[in-house]
Amino acid sequence: MDDMHKDIADKLIEALRAGIGDDAMSALKKQTDQILYDIETDLDYRLKDELAPNLVAFVVEMAKRTVEAILQGNQSQMERYLGCERGHWTGRSDSPEYGRKRDISEWHPVIHGELFERGAVELRKRIVEAHRDLIVSQRILDLEDQVRSLVAQNNKQANEIERLRNERREFA
Repeated sequence: MDDMHKDIADKLIEALRAGIGDDAMSALKKQTDQILYDIETDLDYRLKDELAPNLVAFVVEMAKRTVEAILQGNQSQMERYLGCERGHWTGRSDSPEYGRKRDISEWHPVIHGELFERGAVELRKRIVEAHRDLIVSQRILDLEDQVRSLVAQNNKQANEIERLRNERREFA
């Protein structure tokens, strides 16, 4: 069986060599060079002009996924994204240590009269500090809107009950 395949392949190669002359091969090489040039030019353009927006879109998508994981209450993802995953570096004294073991008094230094925070600890602090008013004010607006909706729903039901009572009185 393998001999038959090899024989067919050899005959095909011979036919192609006989059928494709030097002029045809030269034209094919020229077209191949043009195709490769077009690919290279397109790739160069895409890298230079489209990399930044695509990278931005990727970062935005990852940030969105992070927020969604947090909002969905995905505990393990929340811990991972906010740097408080058990058994990993959290920035707290309960983090696994590399190198010498530090005393608790060495963990959170005060520098120039201010508590020095970095990494995951700083991230968690900054999220709360930067958006406390926004989070609180938006949540208040959410709750006010929900109350308005519930009052309207209640009023609608009360009106429907009253309408049904009136209909019942008319038929009685």
